[in-house]
Amino acid sequence: MIDIHTHLIPNVDDGADSIEETLRLAQAAVDEGISHTVLTPHHNRFWVTNEKDTVLKDTERVRRAIQKANIPLTVSPGQEIRMNDEFIDELLAGNYLSIDAGGKYYLVEFAWGSFPAFGRSYLQQMVDADMIPVIAHPERQRTFLDAPDLLRELTEMGCISQLTSTSVVGGYSEEIRIASHDMMKENLIHVIASDAHDTVDRPFNMTSALAVLEEEYGRAYRDNLIGNARKIFEGQAIDLFIHSTDNTG
Repeated sequence: MIDIHTHLIPNVDDGADSIEETLRLAQAAVDEGISHTVLTPHHNRFWVTNEKDTVLKDTERVRRAIQKANIPLTVSPGQEIRMNDEFIDELLAGNYLSIDAGGKYYLVEFAWGSFPAFGRSYLQQMVDADMIPVIAHPERQRTFLDAPDLLRELTEMGCISQLTSTSVVGGYSEEIRIASHDMMKENLIHVIASDAHDTVDRPFNMTSALAVLEEEYGRAYRDNLIGNARKIFEGQAIDLFIHSTDNTG
């Protein structure tokens, strides 16, 4: 399994707070069956800034620590980029990291309670430039909870949505758990990732989430979300899964 959204780099955002916690997270990932994690620290979120060059250096530091600890996990650099006024100019200037090696897929988040006025325009410019926005955890954002039709509009535009494993199992709230399942049934979810921050409050929860997906929607759907993570990492087109009335429960 490949996890395309994690916060293992220590002391750069609200993720791992020490290299020791990074190593605990790395081992936890392996225990869950994950072989590779994309390191996606927050960028442009409030006071948190993790510039491209810094993330590249931090990723190498994490890679060396994991190797020294003999943990069989590989890592690669990325960013979870908060969309702001300068987003599209910075993106087109090459100042952001994609979550694949080829500059095709970018992990994008929005403010928790609002969608920016320039959001549609910027996302359309990305799609027009053959870049695919991966919307981080829409099931946890008030914007999409209150206006699910907006997520459908962005999906039809060419964006894809990343579901958080913990949302599936009810680790945030019942509202978020229900929203995650509603979005899946409406074919608005394309890939699952952990968004792991630590081993206690925000762990991977991939194994338990995948068990729920298989029980609720079948093995083919579970495998589709896992497979799309690999396709995104490899810069390939994802496979769409369309629910029928027979497999949505």
